[in-house]
Amino acid sequence: MRPTQRSGSGPLKPWRPSELCGLLLGLLLSGVTLALSASPILKPFTATFSVWRGALPLGSLELKLELKQGDAYSYHAHTQPGLLAGLFSGEDLMEESHGRIASDRVVPESYDYRETGDEPDNADVRFDWKTMQAHTSSGGVTWSQEIVSGTQDRLSQQLMVRLQLARGETEVTYPVADGGKLKHYQFRVVGEEPIKTPQGKLNCLKVERSKESRPPDYTIWFAPQLDYLPVRIERDRGGAHYRMVLEELEGL
Repeated sequence: MRPTQRSGSGPLKPWRPSELCGLLLGLLLSGVTLALSASPILKPFTATFSVWRGALPLGSLELKLELKQGDAYSYHAHTQPGLLAGLFSGEDLMEESHGRIASDRVVPESYDYRETGDEPDNADVRFDWKTMQAHTSSGGVTWSQEIVSGTQDRLSQQLMVRLQLARGETEVTYPVADGGKLKHYQFRVVGEEPIKTPQGKLNCLKVERSKESRPPDYTIWFAPQLDYLPVRIERDRGGAHYRMVLEELEGL
């Protein structure tokens, strides 16, 4: 999948929700939730973040976690361009992950990516745990790849990180079915810092995210008092500084 934010003088597009957390993280309140999560950490909620490039507002990201009958979950991410960014790009980005939360483990079953605009980029991933394969469809082409136990999709990994941090783990790595390949994402706690949130100033875990053997590309602040929800995300790319900041939260 191609990146949705270009630096320099090119069109401004909001980050992918999954990238923003690459990390970020998930969450949302549903007024029709029927069952409690198998995990005491992953509760239904809705969170809204503002997205910035330096002092330029790019738009907003809404993350929503719904818990259904039994151990099923639906995790949604919706990125919308702001007024100024919308002058350059009117694209909406939608991502969804569906699966199960069992024994404090997130088991994804499907992942969908939808992008509007002049050059829409859509993709679907379906997990077949019986044959240990993930089937990816994009641009009218479908291909398969082998997966291993614990494999996540681009959104479900965000939920797993929160579970692991709640257990006191300070360095975790996940295989992620990403673009038809298995890629390894690593999250490492590097310290603690107070961060201003809508719920007041909270002491947060400062976590660096890296992909494969590359240097860290994201810094994320998780708030233990909000069930390890990420409240701030930052990234430097193409000479520009990007950040995502929690603005509204319901359900935790």
